[in-house]
Amino acid sequence: MAPFPYPKDFTDKGLAKFGDSLLNFVFSLALSEYLGRPTGERVPNASLSIALEMSGLRRLAPPRSDKHARGDVAEAIFAYAWLEGLITIEEAVKLIRENLSDDVTHFTRKKEAIGKALAVLYGEIGKRIGV
Repeated sequence: MAPFPYPKDFTDKGLAKFGDSLLNFVFSLALSEYLGRPTGERVPNASLSIALEMSGLRRLAPPRSDKHARGDVAEAIFAYAWLEGLITIEEAVKLIRENLSDDVTHFTRKKEAIGKALAVLYGEIGKRIGV
C-alpha cells in the first residue's frame, strides 16, 4: 500500500475527540475478546503515550507535550488512519487482542501492558501513513 500524505500535525481537537471514541470502542472489543467477557474499559492517556514512544510515532506530537496531549495526538492518528481506510476496526481489534498480556488485568502493570499492545497497532499505522 502506498503511503498517504498525513496532516502536518495531529493536534486537531475534533479528530482527537472522534479518535477517543473510536479507539476506546476498538480497545474494549479487543479486551472483551481477550478476557472472554464483555468489558467497557477505556484507554488511559499514559498507555497512549507509551504506544507512541514504542512505535516511533512520538515525533508526531509537540515536543514538550504532556501525556494528555500525547494521548490526544494518538487518538487523532488512529481516527485519521481509520477515516483514510488505512486500518479497519477488525484489523485494529485483532492487532490489539493478539498483543495483550495477562498484565492487562494487573493493577500496577495495566497501563504499560495496554501501551505495549497499542504500540503494535501504531507501528502498523505508522508504516501505512509512511512515517
